[in-house]
Amino acid sequence: MRRTNSLSTFLFFLLIILPFSAGLIYALLYSFGLIGILNHGFTVVNWKAVLSSGETVRSFLFTLYIGIVSLVIAASLAMLYIIMGKKKQSGGASYFIYLPLTVPALVAAFFTFQFLSKSGFVSRVLNSIHHTNGIEGFPDWVNDSFGIGIIVTHVMLALPFFIILFQNYYHSEKMETLRELSATLGSSTSQFNRKILIPVLLKKTAAPLVLYFIFILGSYEIPLLLGQQDPQMVAVLVNRKLSRFDLSEIPQGYIIAILYTLVVSLLLFFIIKLKNRPHAPPV
Repeated sequence: MRRTNSLSTFLFFLLIILPFSAGLIYALLYSFGLIGILNHGFTVVNWKAVLSSGETVRSFLFTLYIGIVSLVIAASLAMLYIIMGKKKQSGGASYFIYLPLTVPALVAAFFTFQFLSKSGFVSRVLNSIHHTNGIEGFPDWVNDSFGIGIIVTHVMLALPFFIILFQNYYHSEKMETLRELSATLGSSTSQFNRKILIPVLLKKTAAPLVLYFIFILGSYEIPLLLGQQDPQMVAVLVNRKLSRFDLSEIPQGYIIAILYTLVVSLLLFFIIKLKNRPHAPPV
């Protein structure tokens, strides 16, 4: 058993920690001008440019906004699905609900674009019934400043996962038994949902929810197709900096990636602290 644990630790270090550390060190050296084609010695000019750039601040704030709103909407809809009594789904309806799990992110983004853009399906339907006056009369739901298309796509992809997650914990935590017990003691359905069901499910699923939040923060395909040029989500901004013909912006791309890594590392530290937090002893 000890040998197996040692081998697992070694493989984790070799396949995960070592490449990640090497990439992070390379990015740091590049950002400080110690390596690279146009770099000729230590400098903090690139860091000053990034930290004082309004584009970088807007990108991080926009990314956090997209992550928080998408997570809250998807988790709320999934929780509402459980509260409405859908503890277990089978048959044809289950295939429809869980279908988005089989759709790649890029395909989902194309679907949203064809559905919600000014020339998309919804716009054409509303125009055909004379509810809007052509393409210009349809609101900007794609490539807009509020990221509506990005949020809709992330919610569509996350909702089935959260439904499955909440359903599993609903059964493992024996919530149905607690519901019957609370009813016996005179608790109403709304009181049970507010004081027992929702707090218990959110507490048990806190770590997966934060992990999915991190996944949304690092998404690339969806904001690339459905987002606008400014602000951009962090992953799109980093790729733009690293792939442009202006080689002087490459260090800035590495710096933004480093800052994003620090944010994600703090979130992962929060997850570890959350999972290792001692539980209150049963009364």
